[in-house]
Amino acid sequence: MFASGSSFAEDINAIKAEMEKRLPAIVELKSKGIVGEDNSGYLQFVGGKREKEAVVQAENQDRKKVYSAIAKKEGVSVNQVGQRRATHIAEKAKKGEWLQGQDGKWYQK
Repeated sequence: MFASGSSFAEDINAIKAEMEKRLPAIVELKSKGIVGEDNSGYLQFVGGKREKEAVVQAENQDRKKVYSAIAKKEGVSVNQVGQRRATHIAEKAKKGEWLQGQDGKWYQK
């Protein structure tokens, strides 16, 4: 997936740059209650409205790449990294944002 050495860092930095560009759109989708954060560290649509699907898909693909790199480095599964990230995201979420609990049920913070 990633090359070794400095090109690995360049790949991660490129992914992070793309994620930063998408952040305003994601914040908007969350504030409108269109997407929420699931318990695996990914964005999911929570209502019937599906705006900016390409943004959500691209974000989730990049998150998976980052989680995979972290998992490989730490010797753990991608799922473990995603779940750990989901917990961190939930702690930092703003009031009114949709989150998925460990039990699979969706709630607003």
